[in-house]
Amino acid sequence: MGPDTAEPPPKALILDYLAFCQNQAAANVSTLVFDGPSGFYWLKFSKFELQFYSIRHIQQHVGELMERLGLDAGEIDWIGSYPAQISS
Repeated sequence: MGPDTAEPPPKALILDYLAFCQNQAAANVSTLVFDGPSGFYWLKFSKFELQFYSIRHIQQHVGELMERLGLDAGEIDWIGSYPAQISS
């Protein structure tokens, strides 16, 4: 049984989670050793290269989510149409 997809999460919850993610990034990015290994034995490149790899990977998932939202849920009223903008 999958998650309940009848209602999108409320805007306030999304914005709270966004703030949490931004705080985590600000607190942890300064501790990264960019010239060290990626941290994954199957990714044979540096931690610096891992950042680019991760951005590309996230972009792929965002594209898939946008496609699903467009096909399955229609438009979520507080997101609007492409390009999506989040304002507080």
